[in-house]
Amino acid sequence: MGPQEMSRDLSFDRFSPDQIQAARVYAAKNCRECAEHAFDDDFGFASHVTLEDKKQYAAEKLQLAQDIESGEKDGCFTVWQNMYYFLTGECVPFLPS
Repeated sequence: MGPQEMSRDLSFDRFSPDQIQAARVYAAKNCRECAEHAFDDDFGFASHVTLEDKKQYAAEKLQLAQDIESGEKDGCFTVWQNMYYFLTGECVPFLPS
């Protein structure tokens, strides 16, 4: 990690609570969309996946979306990464280049 990367402020301290909440909603959007489309024929489940499996998947995605929006998942890298992208337009990689 170079000196420029070490000095970057990657925290959410400079953002308002409303901005942070909007970023959480953005990060949760994908989970909600997955839950909504879980029952589509072309969603991509294997043929052995049952209706009950799909219901469980959708319920888990909706719960995850609620957890994200409530701030319970702020420490999860992928949630943080999506929130940071929403707030700054920068996608921070998991691994350094």
